[in-house]
Amino acid sequence: MSDKEFVVGIDLGTTNSAIAWVKPDGNPEVIPNAEGKRTTPSIVSFTKDGQILVGEPAKRQVILNAERTVRSIKDIWAVIIPLKLMIKFILHNK
Repeated sequence: MSDKEFVVGIDLGTTNSAIAWVKPDGNPEVIPNAEGKRTTPSIVSFTKDGQILVGEPAKRQVILNAERTVRSIKDIWAVIIPLKLMIKFILHNK
């Protein structure tokens, strides 16, 4: 593996999702999300002003913005958000 190649694993769970990578020393590491947690709720919310919220911020929208929040994301994740955008939000503060 070259210096610029990484092995990444993504677990798109029904309740929570996670992403991990294999470090150069060969050990896996789960990458924390923007909140510092190792798992991210599998929830996406679309705000009225056009923002896309993923994980904990989206979870906080379930009651206030229910009609624009998707909780069963595993089944339709690829339709709603391309994988590249999902990774961007998960790794936001990495």
